[in-house]
Amino acid sequence: MSLAKKIEEKKRAKKIQERNKKVKIATLGVATGAITGILGGVLLAPKSGKETREDIKNTAKDINKNVSEKAAKTKEKFTTNVNESKRRIKEYLDNKKKDNEDVVDTKVVELLQAPEESKDKE
Repeated sequence: MSLAKKIEEKKRAKKIQERNKKVKIATLGVATGAITGILGGVLLAPKSGKETREDIKNTAKDINKNVSEKAAKTKEKFTTNVNESKRRIKEYLDNKKKDNEDVVDTKVVELLQAPEESKDKE
């Protein structure tokens, strides 16, 4: 891999990392706003205490369900990204190993041919 490609890959990785950070912050902000709005609406609604407690209980269950789903999706995405990274690293290392083996094979052939060439000159 050339130096330019490595630099470009580093830049791309940094952009992805920055974008992921912004998405996390935005998601946290939206979730906080939604929770605050829901709780405010539930607590300020003109209902009896029993109804309000039931609403809070249902809302808490919904929030728990949503957080669990998002955590599962995030875990799945993370696992997929880790596996893809492992695959790409293995592929890169295999290519480098093959390139090194080719270089070694070429050098061995050159070294084996060198004595024959010197004998031919004599």
